[in-house]
Amino acid sequence: SAARYNVRLLLPGTAETLRDEVLQLGVDTHQFSVLASHAAIEAISAENLVPDQVAALHGAVEQGGGALLTNSARTRAIVVAPLLTAAALNGRLAEMGAAPAELGAAIALALIARGAPPLPIRAGRHRLEFGARTLIMGVVNTTPDSFSGDGVYDDVARAAEQAEAMAAAGADIIDVGGESTRPNSTPISVEEELRRVLPVIEAITARTVVPVSIDTRKAAVAAAALDAGAAIVNDIWGLRGDAGMAAVLAGHPECALVAMHNQNGVEYDNLVGDVCGALRASLAIAWEAGIGADRVIVDPGFGFAKTPAQNLELLRRLHELRVLGRPVLAGLSRKSTIGVLTGGAPPDERVEGGLALAVLAIRGGADIIRTHDVAATVRAARVADAVVRGTPESVRSLPMPGPTG
Repeated sequence: SAARYNVRLLLPGTAETLRDEVLQLGVDTHQFSVLASHAAIEAISAENLVPDQVAALHGAVEQGGGALLTNSARTRAIVVAPLLTAAALNGRLAEMGAAPAELGAAIALALIARGAPPLPIRAGRHRLEFGARTLIMGVVNTTPDSFSGDGVYDDVARAAEQAEAMAAAGADIIDVGGESTRPNSTPISVEEELRRVLPVIEAITARTVVPVSIDTRKAAVAAAALDAGAAIVNDIWGLRGDAGMAAVLAGHPECALVAMHNQNGVEYDNLVGDVCGALRASLAIAWEAGIGADRVIVDPGFGFAKTPAQNLELLRRLHELRVLGRPVLAGLSRKSTIGVLTGGAPPDERVEGGLALAVLAIRGGADIIRTHDVAATVRAARVADAVVRGTPESVRSLPMPGPTG
């Protein structure tokens, strides 16, 4: 019987896979509404709700054949409903008053953001585009104590050569950092950080055509780096550290921002919910300072204020950050979690683990991968993209391969 009927379970799976299977049945396309009504569901989480919103949400969901689950305080809820019901929530809630309408609009924005690639971002004279392929950010450390063991310290020529090699290998961005941010590292002064990074930024921008990012938590360093030619500020505190950082970004409207999640300690009420909420707070700070969301890339901060188990959970649920509507950057290269999983491998022996995590991040929706190992990561990303983002046209018409398959 098993051989005869060849039963398969199509969910969970991609919408494209399900669509293609239905198309092979030869049914009329108007019957595709069946997929939205029955074949797939949405599970939507919302918090900080008030009673009017919960009551309205309950009615709207029940009307469409879904279910609503809430906590005892009725301030947090999860909607489980068919796709058509989820899509109709905005319209139904809009008819139930101001507070429900606000919630409906937030749900609609999340659904829209999840369903389309982020809009392009301007970084100086460069334009970063997303969706077609994963972008690669190469790391150049000008620190004497880089955790990854590849720091160039004050050798400007070596740093420029490293950046040139990364660009030649396919890097789309070069990220220059002058202060170690590993746990228990010693902070350095603004003056020392500038001494390390400014000559390197100037050398790289003179010798490559890719945008340069400055990895710093200090507003003064960010400002000087932008004046020296950097086009992106990579802030590990997401505008929530140095109070002057937002003003620096606002004063350089041509530059982009990577807002990373960070916090003191590893205590979370809900790991992904808390990370998502903190990144929304960074976006709000940016907006209030005049920095449009279309200039911001978000980074969940793997390895920052997170245990190895939390890093793994965050990667497993990375797709949930798509609701922010911003490009997602994942920095997993040579992190200590890889060492934990590989029997204590030192940073220079974590390449394979980093590639595995990079591919999983791409599967989870990452738009940019930050890495110390550019050439290998570019190759891995191109293969992953062909699976995740669609078979390249150059591959579709190729004949059966040779002896190696």
